[in-house]
Amino acid sequence: MHERSLVQTLLNQVEQIVADDGGGVVKEIQVQVGDLSGVEPLLFESAFTELAREWFSQECRLVLDIVPVKAECRLCGHCFEVQNYEFLCPACGTGPVEVIQGDQVKLMSITVDSENSVSGAKS
Repeated sequence: MHERSLVQTLLNQVEQIVADDGGGVVKEIQVQVGDLSGVEPLLFESAFTELAREWFSQECRLVLDIVPVKAECRLCGHCFEVQNYEFLCPACGTGPVEVIQGDQVKLMSITVDSENSVSGAKS
């Protein structure tokens, strides 16, 4: 299961960040998952629920934000949200576009019980 290995990597990363920041009990982990990332949110959440209790406490909560796919037209520069995986610019009708959002899995923040919050776009 692809999601399980992603969650294991995420939890290892969180554990290291919290240890580097002085420790504490992890209460919440916020993650952005892009629609084009190849991650199935329900499987990710299920793997997190199973694995998080091995790393952290039962109270550790996952906040999963699903990010839509956005692209920018390489010809006219128009930015748009991709609908139904149609990568055509709605402004000029051409196809050479660059995905600018929605293709990543990103750790956004970690909340620990010591009232320290480690935040940032860690990948």
